[in-house]
Amino acid sequence: MTPVATMREATLTIGADKKYATFDRTGRLLFYTEPGKAVRRGLDHRMVESAEGEWGRSYRELNQAEKNEMIEALREGIRSYSSSADIDVILREKLEQIGAWTSEKLARDGDQFHIMYRPISILPPDQYRSLVVQVAEGCSYNRCLFCDFYRDRPFHIKSEQELTLHLALLKAFFAERLQDRSGVFLGDGNALVIPTERLQSIIHLLKRELPSTLFESGIATFMDTFSLERKSLEELRRLREEGMQIVYVGFETGADPLRDFLRKQGTADEALTAMITLKQAGYQLAVIVLVGAGGKEYADRHVKDTLSVLAKLPFTRGDLIYLSPFVEPDNTGYTETATSAGLAALPEEELDAQYEFLRQELRSMHPEVKVTRYSILQHLY
Repeated sequence: MTPVATMREATLTIGADKKYATFDRTGRLLFYTEPGKAVRRGLDHRMVESAEGEWGRSYRELNQAEKNEMIEALREGIRSYSSSADIDVILREKLEQIGAWTSEKLARDGDQFHIMYRPISILPPDQYRSLVVQVAEGCSYNRCLFCDFYRDRPFHIKSEQELTLHLALLKAFFAERLQDRSGVFLGDGNALVIPTERLQSIIHLLKRELPSTLFESGIATFMDTFSLERKSLEELRRLREEGMQIVYVGFETGADPLRDFLRKQGTADEALTAMITLKQAGYQLAVIVLVGAGGKEYADRHVKDTLSVLAKLPFTRGDLIYLSPFVEPDNTGYTETATSAGLAALPEEELDAQYEFLRQELRSMHPEVKVTRYSILQHLY
């Protein structure tokens, strides 16, 4: 079957026999799909495969040999298509551009990513196309039992000099691809903890250094639920006026005993107060709930109390609720602590059932809110 090329302003997709590869405006691979399987390539040259399974999709990271094999197979297909097809000059140039990205060149591209970024450990799924700016590194708390995203770095707010260099590296790396980013995400774990005046000056610097189009869809960040008391309602409104638009809140659970076990600071009621304050300040809210956290021991209480708290939130259209299936972290001591406490993890079918029950209940409770899955295993920036 002769391949079919679909060219858009920012991407080129080549497809044949239900297999498709999409490349960005510079010829770098973005993703590849075939029936039952998809592979996405991140800016750091990681490649994650998702495949259909009995309990939803499974995810795994390709090793170096697998990445090399896929890239070279795609390049060979592109060369064959380019030499045999009657195609116009613009498409031929695009195909040559794709062919120039060898496995080695793409690997070096990934090395450049690590020069300007500490690992981007996690992002909300709807922020994968934003420009991440690490205005801070790490998490100011960094002691939650369920989270190991920032255990490799101390919390640090970048100085103006550090941030200026960071932005220069970002602009050089993205170059023309910067126009394909939509929105700005302030990393790392809870940038809203930065003192208000400092955060305002940071936002002003970003607006001076980056294209104005990036700010059309607003600025986003993560926030914990126990440090918002450091900012008054007036301060939050000032930041909203500067362009802060959406805050992703790691609520996790409404069950206080489970919050204690997970070493999540603050009570559920305190978290509720923080989220209501954000809504009063005019923010769009994205609330993250852990599905299956605490295993069988906490399952009923977790579901009941979480629904009870979320029922009290004044959600508005455009808000989100993310249901994130719990994944045991590698290096927080969770497994040992859970074993000592006699906690049994939920089997896959019970985890899936809890997810579906929460999804249906929350959609009925808040029909104006999008309720969707947030799998940390698919994370790739």
